[in-house]
Amino acid sequence: MKRILEQVCKGIPGWFRNWYALPEPLPHTRKFWLAMGCVTIAVLSFCLYFISYLVAKHQTFQTNAEDFGIMNQAIWSLGHGQLLHQTICNIVFDTNCVSTQGVSRFAIHFEPILFPVALIYVLLPDPRTLLVLQTLIVGSGAFAAFWLARLRLRSELAGVGFALLYLLYPAQQQATVFDFHAVTFTASFLLFLLYFMYTRQTSWMIVFAVLAMGCKEEMPLVVGMLGLWICVFQQRLKVGLCLSGVGLLWFLLAFFVIIPHFSPTGHHLLISRYAQLGSPKHFLGTIILHPRSFLHQYVFEPEHFKYLMILFAPIGHLSFGRWWFALPFCAPWVLVLALPTLALNMLSSDPLMYSGLFQYSAELVPIILFASIEGLVLLLFIGRYLVQWGYHAGKRYQLFSFHRSVKPLPSSVARTGLLLVLLVGMTISVLRADYYFHGQMPYTLDFQWPVSSAHIQKAQTFIDLVPPNASISAQTHLVPHLSQREQIYLFPYGDTEAEYILLDISGDIYPYFQQDQYMAEIKQVWESGQYGILDADDGYLLLQHGLAPPTVAFEPDLLPTLHIGSVSVPSQSQGRHHAQAAPEAFTTDPFVQADWSDFLLYTSTSPKGLGHMSTALLPLV
Repeated sequence: MKRILEQVCKGIPGWFRNWYALPEPLPHTRKFWLAMGCVTIAVLSFCLYFISYLVAKHQTFQTNAEDFGIMNQAIWSLGHGQLLHQTICNIVFDTNCVSTQGVSRFAIHFEPILFPVALIYVLLPDPRTLLVLQTLIVGSGAFAAFWLARLRLRSELAGVGFALLYLLYPAQQQATVFDFHAVTFTASFLLFLLYFMYTRQTSWMIVFAVLAMGCKEEMPLVVGMLGLWICVFQQRLKVGLCLSGVGLLWFLLAFFVIIPHFSPTGHHLLISRYAQLGSPKHFLGTIILHPRSFLHQYVFEPEHFKYLMILFAPIGHLSFGRWWFALPFCAPWVLVLALPTLALNMLSSDPLMYSGLFQYSAELVPIILFASIEGLVLLLFIGRYLVQWGYHAGKRYQLFSFHRSVKPLPSSVARTGLLLVLLVGMTISVLRADYYFHGQMPYTLDFQWPVSSAHIQKAQTFIDLVPPNASISAQTHLVPHLSQREQIYLFPYGDTEAEYILLDISGDIYPYFQQDQYMAEIKQVWESGQYGILDADDGYLLLQHGLAPPTVAFEPDLLPTLHIGSVSVPSQSQGRHHAQAAPEAFTTDPFVQADWSDFLLYTSTSPKGLGHMSTALLPLV
């Protein structure tokens, strides 16, 4: 291997071999400290805004069972004698629900970074701790972006520009706002790793390599690729080979030893997402024998191609009809570092992984920024050469009328001007992408700050009725607030054996997407005779195992034309189920006549985007 890499290095042109030589340090002038102050203000603003936003989302019940409830339960369990234990899963269409007794987090993802996170959680045992910690770690990556761009482009202005681009980048913000995930840390860790790699600070590089590898099982492959990159482009064979070897060994142990050991099935519980690829032999045969078909299915297919544009286009691109060219493509020797993650996302049968949303692209952001920095270095190099060539050509061939009085701009002025134009264009491009693509900033399209309501505040009343050690099955937005316990399930999982079931009939019905399926499951629980109503009010329904079952028949489609703005159902303590007096928001079709004292009424609005309302009518018998 060492000889092969030496031959590869000899084949690289001399000028390019020096492209990543040890950089000459820049002095810490007044400009530097002014720039550092600007970056610090930007980081503090980022952290303050997103901490406030994420905490508000949690307090208004907009965090999710998948994955905030999962991560909170797993980290909480470490302080209570269990190894990242989780019982939350999606029984409707996921593959990791193997037992209501739950599994270790290591059966799904190998994320040892959660151990130090758990130490902080022990001191501050609150789900919001995870949101604050994640935001602080992600925000700190802007300093690494500043240092790397400043050194590479020899400009404080460039450093500030790339720090802002990092904080605004859509893929990073999508990962930051979607609950809590260890892999989101890599947006920051990899930037520090790239900076210390470039400055050849080996000790710090190793520290951040270990931190990055501890965030998810595929990260060692990214670090291993970086080790080979160091061998080729920095010609540090010993350091690069050691980094690649450790990365490969870590990946093999995680994927083929640790995860199968903890998995009840003996293999990765999410491996079915790649079942369509067949065996490794079949997969490689498809790539070699049918490359056009492979590229059409996994690269140029509209949704996959759109994912690439979502990732790369925000930093700056040129469109040519259906084709486009983004700034990071100017540095393909950097983009090779993204291949493991791109393959993992784009080869998956789960479209969410190549949607551009959620946490799946967090580790790509540092590589895209590094490639963009290298693209700018290359463009400035070519631009300077063209300007000098144009001036001397014009002077030689007398292209200027007053060529003797024409003097070239100082190279520093021309370079700064060109750099400023490019950075402004990149910033506008990122802001535009934020605006249109599910932006998380106040100026973006359809943005709404999380706002509480009387209905939302009432949820805590029902949560307080559930004993802290009791098992419970609940809907997705309720789960994170109940997840500090050994057994917590995402409804409908566990709805035959949990001690309690808590539903918000007017809330998000995920993992169902069809209202009739959701109502059918409630009807099944209702008619099983195992659960009785402990309390019910304003669309909330708390069932307890072993209570006397309801004495009503469940008929959800009896009056589909009835529209109800607010429903209030008394608790069982009143002795008989009946509808309370209709509140002011209660409206009905004027042509519908009913004796409301004889019915229990429920209404449910579908999740955003589905656009319909369903009504459940429970007549007394």
